[in-house]
Amino acid sequence: MSFLKKQFKLRDNPFRMTPAIRADEIVWAGFPELKARFKKRIKRSMRLSNSCLILNWGEWGSGKTHAANYFNLEEVLQELSGGLAPPYSLKITFPVTKKPVNNMFTLIIDHIDIHSLRDDFSELADELAEFINSFSSSTFISSIVKAFFDKKLDESLFKEYLYGTISNPDFKIIKKFGMLRKIEGDDDRIKVLGGLFTCLSYKQKVYSNVVIWLDEFENISLLNNVNIENINNFIRELLDNTPNYLLVFLNFTLKELIDIGDLSHYLSEAVISRVRDRIYFEQPNMKELKAYLKELLNNDLYRIGKPLKGRPYFPFPGTAIDTVVKELGEVSLRRYNEAFSILLEIAELEEIKKITSQFVLDNTEEIIGWK
Repeated sequence: MSFLKKQFKLRDNPFRMTPAIRADEIVWAGFPELKARFKKRIKRSMRLSNSCLILNWGEWGSGKTHAANYFNLEEVLQELSGGLAPPYSLKITFPVTKKPVNNMFTLIIDHIDIHSLRDDFSELADELAEFINSFSSSTFISSIVKAFFDKKLDESLFKEYLYGTISNPDFKIIKKFGMLRKIEGDDDRIKVLGGLFTCLSYKQKVYSNVVIWLDEFENISLLNNVNIENINNFIRELLDNTPNYLLVFLNFTLKELIDIGDLSHYLSEAVISRVRDRIYFEQPNMKELKAYLKELLNNDLYRIGKPLKGRPYFPFPGTAIDTVVKELGEVSLRRYNEAFSILLEIAELEEIKKITSQFVLDNTEEIIGWK
């Protein structure tokens, strides 16, 4: 048995340096008000049909990516559905490329399991075909959207077509399904996604709505003006082409961001006008930090046995936490995670049986040397 388990009753170090990816490792601890805001927004999107855009912003390491990962969990979305069909949710990272809209389209297609979609909508296939005809004036776009749900078309072949990598002989097969040309330009891609997302929430029978998390959106600042304009057009047109039951979260890290007016460097007025809410990830105060530590350290994923009575932050006493905060000053949650992680690692390495304020002070250079 490791020293961490034996002395501190922890299965593992709970303080992650990077956001968890595996579903069974994603834990929400503390910050109930912030959590409630996301739950409210997702629930509202499931019950009110109008599509909308939400801006999440805060400093680096404030928890935006973690929020995206957590609210993409199937069990979390199922719980939020409250008797309705769950949302169809996906998270992508903003691509910094010469063709960002093309790459964003590819990333979204990467996340779509066409086989599962066809199974989920198998009983609605005929209805969907008529529905697609009713909202799309383009027979070309209609044919592509219908193909997502058509079991007669080979899935791999269809994905090659969507990616633009299909061979000429295979393209002849695709043509038989009404796709007489290849997908060209951002407008085609936007309309295909808009049509698909519209179908996913059809009568809210399979999915109640579509939720997209676009992480690291601050990387838009690395693009040239033409591509910034293209991204803005993509967001605006995607919302306009999916007028119902689409919720888009933009995770934006910009330290000097104070007011929504400062976004004008990156977002057009047309996109800003579609922002329905701004969710700010503030730096935690002492009360919030201790509530977070209490929930995290006593989570069943990490705690061995029951929480120790009278020691809610074990193995850290409240005085040691106070010392960490005093030494670090006002920092992001990730910086606190790094500090507590380092302290646990040193304690395990040196087999320190009790973490104290003095232990924190003795290792100040380790926890703030990178500050």
